[in-house]
Amino acid sequence: MSLVCLILSCNTPNSCVGRCGETFTRGQQCTCDLSCLLHNECCQDFQAICTTAQSCQGRCGEGFQRGQLCECDPQCIHYNTCCHDYQLHCGKGHNNTVIHTYTHTAPLDSPINGLTALSNGTILIFKGDLFWSVDPVSRSVGRPQSITDTLGVSSPIDTVFTRCNCHGNTYIIKGDQYWRLDGNMVMEPGYPKPLVSEFPGLTGSISAALPVPATRSRPETVYFFKNGDIMQRFTFPSGSVPPCSKTSRSSFQKRFARQAEVLLSGEINIKVSLKGFPTPVTSALSMPSLQTGDRYEHYVFSGRKNHPVHSLFSHYRTIGLEAERSCVICSLPC
Repeated sequence: MSLVCLILSCNTPNSCVGRCGETFTRGQQCTCDLSCLLHNECCQDFQAICTTAQSCQGRCGEGFQRGQLCECDPQCIHYNTCCHDYQLHCGKGHNNTVIHTYTHTAPLDSPINGLTALSNGTILIFKGDLFWSVDPVSRSVGRPQSITDTLGVSSPIDTVFTRCNCHGNTYIIKGDQYWRLDGNMVMEPGYPKPLVSEFPGLTGSISAALPVPATRSRPETVYFFKNGDIMQRFTFPSGSVPPCSKTSRSSFQKRFARQAEVLLSGEINIKVSLKGFPTPVTSALSMPSLQTGDRYEHYVFSGRKNHPVHSLFSHYRTIGLEAERSCVICSLPC
């Protein structure tokens, strides 16, 4: 019997013996893939069996522990204590670390006017007359650039967002006007335009905007936050942009015809309808995953505080913002 166990590595469903680095499979009691720590799904013996003290392989997202030879928690880069292969294993696609970096960068202290993530993951942060770019992999912050001179938009702005589709247009809002830039951040001709020309019925002071991608059952949406504690949902009409694939425009229009009849919802009082949701909402961010381009992570900010929003799923169902395969609600470290 012992020889059989040796040959088969004595695999058991609640142990990582013989399973280190396996491909993730749903429905297991616990997992041993190299990302299991990030999702809190590892078997109890994962770290003892599958990790080494001098490497970050399988350790990305672990909590800080004193006395280690090197570290792989999101804070290690600030203390220069990361393992030598931290960037290789943990540098790509870990958006929480990027968020922490730019929210704790000295030139970008509160208040900021808005922030957005482009299709390639680059984050743009707007404050006053300037904006900064943050590299999603190295987390380095670029030099400040003039909003007006570089982008052709009068500053300061009210908010900014980038649509969650293959075209990646960026919208900059100021008062009752907006500017639209293409995926290369080049201004499209004819702007600025009245905000109501693309978002009929949307008025008032816009403090933040949270875009959400289309799914098989829901068209593309953006949530506008007004005066910090009022929210409205805007559904982009079918056929408003060219299809991203070879799917014909007619089939695209047919799929979302019913959902797109009412483009702008009524005003939702966050304090009344979404108890526990942070207010005032001063900025919001939808960030594409660099590992799988069809997934997004969504964040809301209230001043300089980062609020966990994963516990508010029940409230999101009220407004239609549900967790789906292509739209993942994540939380920020407080």
